[in-house]
Amino acid sequence: MFVYSNKIYRYIKEIKLAIREILTNEIKVRINGERFFDSNQRNSYPISVVIYNDSRKLGYFDPEFYQLGFHECLMQGSREQLHNVVRHELAHYMVFINNNSSQFHGHPHSPEFRAFCMRMEWGPEVYSATMHLEESQSFLEQEQSSVFRKVQKLMALSGSSNQNEAEQAMIKSQQLLLKHNIESTFLTDDGDEKIFLKRIMKQKRINAKMQAIAKILETYFVNIVFSRSQGFIYLEILGSAVNLEIAEYVADFLHTELENLWSFAQFKHTQLKGATAKNSFFLGIARGYCDKINFLKKEYVAETKNALMIIEKKLMDAADKVYSRLKQTRSHANFCPTSSALGEKMGRELQINSAINSSKNSSALISYSGA
Repeated sequence: MFVYSNKIYRYIKEIKLAIREILTNEIKVRINGERFFDSNQRNSYPISVVIYNDSRKLGYFDPEFYQLGFHECLMQGSREQLHNVVRHELAHYMVFINNNSSQFHGHPHSPEFRAFCMRMEWGPEVYSATMHLEESQSFLEQEQSSVFRKVQKLMALSGSSNQNEAEQAMIKSQQLLLKHNIESTFLTDDGDEKIFLKRIMKQKRINAKMQAIAKILETYFVNIVFSRSQGFIYLEILGSAVNLEIAEYVADFLHTELENLWSFAQFKHTQLKGATAKNSFFLGIARGYCDKINFLKKEYVAETKNALMIIEKKLMDAADKVYSRLKQTRSHANFCPTSSALGEKMGRELQINSAINSSKNSSALISYSGA
């Protein structure tokens, strides 16, 4: 999970400065702005840095995004420790681009990696700098556990056959998430606001199902951005740590359940065929589900409505900080009104009603109450 805050932005600047110093003075390659060139001066590569806190490694290089990641705990370490981890990950970066990135699939700590470190005269303090963190429950896990247990109970109640009980449980679950966001999740001990980001749903291209899932996830107080890299597209979800975990589970189960609902719709309505009908159906489900959530918001008290406005403003501000510019994704596909209307009806009856736990193999979250 990537982490962003004002303090972390300053730390990223410090890391980029270290990267430039090492590239220039030790690896001896040319830098131009936020990019550096290979030793042959033929190709340039980005200097892209992220901070994360959901892995036991101190750092990593992601060849798919040409991205260097560093653990948040390094902010508490020494300058020497940080620079050695930076050297280690830059070695991975350089070996990747120097060995034909389209063909090189060797082990991360291959002989080529060790040879590069030796050529740079970097010792074991560099090529062994990916020590794992001690196994312990992270502060995020401690923070989330209590909220998860409460949301689990409310989601179970939202599947009740009693319509009033189900609606009240859904309202209370959203109020709980709002309260958690406003009171604690965005703030660090020193008052610095913190936001988190995760990439989910790796696909070759955008489709209607991905757009429908993105729209539904927004009801869980996360900001959604479509991100492209190396011929793939992802959903990037931005928000509090708890909301990201919930949204990821919902997306995982929706990915399968929307297909199940389409099969059910075709069984009941045999005239529904083709991509246009299917795409319209998926987008209709999203509209129906979101309409239901917006209708239930009318039951919110004034205090909750004000909290909702605050959290939505925080999400927009966070997106502005994380992304320098956002591109709107619009669909120009053909439209099937019959399939869309059926999707909206099923979307209004869609319930997310089972417990969320730490296993992605848990029972299905989604159910359709219609016949």
